[in-house]
Amino acid sequence: MSTLSTLREPPPPAPGIKRTQATQLLARLRNDIVHGHMPPGERLVISTLAEAIGAGQTPIREALMRLVSEGLVTLEDQRGFSVAPVSRDELLELTATRAEIEALALRWAIAKGDDDWEASVLGAYHRLQKAHKLAGDGHSIDPGWEERHNHFHAMLVGACGNKVLLQLRAQLYDRADRYRKLSTRYLKAPRDDLGEHEAIMKAALARNCVEAERLLKAHIHLTAQIILDEGGAPMR
Repeated sequence: MSTLSTLREPPPPAPGIKRTQATQLLARLRNDIVHGHMPPGERLVISTLAEAIGAGQTPIREALMRLVSEGLVTLEDQRGFSVAPVSRDELLELTATRAEIEALALRWAIAKGDDDWEASVLGAYHRLQKAHKLAGDGHSIDPGWEERHNHFHAMLVGACGNKVLLQLRAQLYDRADRYRKLSTRYLKAPRDDLGEHEAIMKAALARNCVEAERLLKAHIHLTAQIILDEGGAPMR
């Protein structure tokens, strides 16, 4: 059964950020793909999407082309647009690339970060610390925790000062996050998430760049390894 009828509104933007209709549409489609509401391989028919969302076909096509550039959608001759497939090889390559990009952004953030950056990291960790990771069903991720987790990682690198690097980092984060959300059993193995985040934060605030990068890379690689070990995502 097609998932197009279940298209959902994306999370609200951060305070102070306004979304145009085009960016809202892009965020909506990206959100549904990342969260698995549109499964890997599903065909994305422009006319059907336009009817489901209530938007014109031209902005739908433009949004899909943008998602092609982000690696979340594929475009093939004769077949049109489809949700990008997932695979073990891509997850490994994606994880290796993301770890290096995140570490570089963190290195620059540590070098350039001021008191406001330190406060934003501490505040993000404090909010994360107060949230419960598991939802009421006992195995899926609580959306509130997820939002705070994403915010913490964004604040860690927020002072890096390079918009291109931050944009690339965000795209890789979304692509990696899709794998994590497609995995329905990855939480079976116990993990000290809060301890990992606290260690990264303390090393960053202590300006210990080498240790902060090492901990962040280990954190990212462990997430991917848990997904691969559990086999929850539909890998090919």
